[in-house]
Amino acid sequence: MDNNLENQVAIVTGAGQGIGFGIARCLGRAGAQLVVADVNQERLDSATVALGEMGIDALAIACDVADQQSVNDLMAGASNAFGRIDVLVNNAGVIVVKPIDEQSESDWDRVIDINLKGTFLCAQAVLDPMAAGGGGSIINLCSMSAYGFTTPHLPYTASKAGIIGLTRDFAVEVADRQIRVNAIAPGPIETPMFDGLSQAQKDAHAAKVPLKRLGHPDDIGNTAVFLASGAAAFITGAVIPVTGGADLKYS
Repeated sequence: MDNNLENQVAIVTGAGQGIGFGIARCLGRAGAQLVVADVNQERLDSATVALGEMGIDALAIACDVADQQSVNDLMAGASNAFGRIDVLVNNAGVIVVKPIDEQSESDWDRVIDINLKGTFLCAQAVLDPMAAGGGGSIINLCSMSAYGFTTPHLPYTASKAGIIGLTRDFAVEVADRQIRVNAIAPGPIETPMFDGLSQAQKDAHAAKVPLKRLGHPDDIGNTAVFLASGAAAFITGAVIPVTGGADLKYS
């Protein structure tokens, strides 16, 4: 089986920019009917226009993944528009970079609520519509930081390590509904987070990667297409590093 996603309906959270936009673009190119979600309406509108310019139609639904009602509204909007949901990519996330003794309780709560609770709420809310359609694929975004220290962002690392455990438990619990649950662990990906760096700084980051380059959002998007497709029909509970080898050595 190939990576053709025609006639499949895919939701991508945090799709307004960066990795999320790259994932949406790749799923759209593979033929999926897209629902893009983001908490930032302006960013979401811009992403939808950009996808349209590439010939990719997308339904945009604003969503705060840390809010149960907002998540329910997202799933209902997708189901009402297309009659089914086949793929969910839990990409929405935030990061707070500070030393551990400067991380506040509000920093912790915000990161855990969006990254970890948001992944749980979206995955839980999509189970019934996916099962009604005969199954589906849930793809969670974790991070290579779950495997080792990369920069001072303890709540973020904790949230991403939690997503690995969540992915594995979810995969076992919903396997009898023919729903596969996997995770992607990105390494250093050239997103808006890198925009403030000089070329020399970017080159320094790339030099630490065994493949000697930063990743591109499409590197993550193409992996999501694979996991969503029939080509990955016997894969569940897996965490796939897409890091250029950076998870093996990053120092």
